[in-house]
Amino acid sequence: MGAVNSCWTPHRREFSENHVSTPKEKGHRRNLSAAFNLSLMAQDMDASCNLLNINTATEEELMTLPGINRHTAQNIVEYRRRILGFKKVEDLALVSGVGATKLSQIRDEITVSSKKSSSSRGSSVENSNLDLSPSEREVRRTAAGNPPKLVNVNTANVFQLMKVKGIGQAIAENIVSYRDKKGPFKSLDDLDKVKRIGPALLGSVRYQLTLTEPTGASPNSPEAPSPYANGDVSNNLPAFNVHGTGDANANCIHHTAELNKDTLNLTASQNDLFDILGPLARRPSRPDVKPYTFKHQSRRCLRLASWNLQQCGVDKASNPGVRDVICMTILENGFSVVAFQELADKDALQKICDELNYPVLPNVKRWSGHRGSWDCVTSEPAGRMFRSTEYNGFLYDKSQKVSLLSSALLDGKDNGRRAFTRKPFVGVFKLGRVDCVLVSVHLKATGLQNEDRDRLGQEVDRVSDVIHSLNIHFPGEHDVVIMGDFNLTPGADDFVELKEKGYKNCIPADTYTNISTSRPEGSKSYDNIWVANQTKSVLTGEGGVIRDGLHSPWIPDGWKWGGVVSDHCPVWTELYSSQDLDRGDLSAGADKITFFTGDD
Repeated sequence: MGAVNSCWTPHRREFSENHVSTPKEKGHRRNLSAAFNLSLMAQDMDASCNLLNINTATEEELMTLPGINRHTAQNIVEYRRRILGFKKVEDLALVSGVGATKLSQIRDEITVSSKKSSSSRGSSVENSNLDLSPSEREVRRTAAGNPPKLVNVNTANVFQLMKVKGIGQAIAENIVSYRDKKGPFKSLDDLDKVKRIGPALLGSVRYQLTLTEPTGASPNSPEAPSPYANGDVSNNLPAFNVHGTGDANANCIHHTAELNKDTLNLTASQNDLFDILGPLARRPSRPDVKPYTFKHQSRRCLRLASWNLQQCGVDKASNPGVRDVICMTILENGFSVVAFQELADKDALQKICDELNYPVLPNVKRWSGHRGSWDCVTSEPAGRMFRSTEYNGFLYDKSQKVSLLSSALLDGKDNGRRAFTRKPFVGVFKLGRVDCVLVSVHLKATGLQNEDRDRLGQEVDRVSDVIHSLNIHFPGEHDVVIMGDFNLTPGADDFVELKEKGYKNCIPADTYTNISTSRPEGSKSYDNIWVANQTKSVLTGEGGVIRDGLHSPWIPDGWKWGGVVSDHCPVWTELYSSQDLDRGDLSAGADKITFFTGDD
């Protein structure tokens, strides 16, 4: 099922404003999108619409333009939010994926004005109305027996507000959010206090708004708001953009705003969808936590974490439940640097980074603790994982005086064979005053029948060789941390050599690090953080496994919903960042590391 877009491109059209005619590009017309938006379902087709307003257009509407795919449409929406709207059409060229060439192809089809150009097929009455003020147009429409449908700003949900010409999704969200915080509007003039609504916009839309319900609406009429409940789903429902992508982990539900807490006025089709969505119509709950203070015993601290995200590509990272869980886990626990394994796309981690810096999800936007200023780095392909190429990455908070000096994958051979199935990813960091080398690893799994157990043991041995190579490359630097998915409990005999080098595991062998909906307590201890002997002296003794808040009603779980973001829990440790205990030379970049195996 898809929504009908409100604009389509005829074979040839005339623009009355600039008298430019644009022939139809071959194979291009605005038709049914592969993805659909609930907010469009109740709207009628408007064949007279010519120009697409890039300040109010949704991703799906932007994708109807020639050469604009979903990724570019997402870039446009995100850039638009950052700059609070395009001032002129030429600003679109600054968006990643557009540029001057693509802009020249679409500039005759777009506008930044809420005023739509008239269609050559439009009536003379409508054409003449374009030169009138909004209030004058309202008088003419009323006199002609065609009064506008008024929208009640005190009861309307985001969908209904978006039907008002001139109000897009972002402004509709702002109106609902302001109303929830401040209470009902006492006057339409109060809308001027809402973010991104000024006197000019208010003057152009106020004739479509009201503070009271239309008269004559009965409780059972389509015009009357109706309560909604589905099983244990409360009336405190979120609004969604629903996207079908063909992937179970894909962008199933996009949360956009909270609907009115008491009423919900939906079309029959929308009600059918909400009946199907069931638990997806709930806002994800979060653990009750106290914001981290970044101090231990009055000394400045930083927290290092590692998290295997289980085949996390762009589609999975686009799922709002996935982003909500990852971002809120990072913020609630005060992580400073996170090493991620099992990234399925090079751009997946950037999705998480953007949500932290420019939040759109309600839980992330409402977070009252430290937000940070985030950056990330993703490796080149590290190896293969199930049906995909695997990448590795680091996400770090620059506001905590964390900086990345260099990073690189470690490559090495063992008798002509790759030393690791997936290459370790090295990041050289400045953590406050502490210089530190972080190594993110994802070692070979044992296999269903333990057929690769020997190979895993060999890779554990190679971790000791990695440490040896790092000590040669960075003379005097002893703060080395090995973190990631070892696919083996730290109590195994394979780690004897690592322990002999003075390394200690931060997560005990009897602490499980995996999770599932059927076994939320876990059953295996695979993820860990190993620190050098000298580094142990700057550890605070705090650390562990995060197990709470890893579910979301928006994450698929087989044929159900409410799954976990990954079958791995994040693991973390904490260190003091006020003093560096060695004077290692980090001038040589990580990309120049020569990896030696034990046989070299």
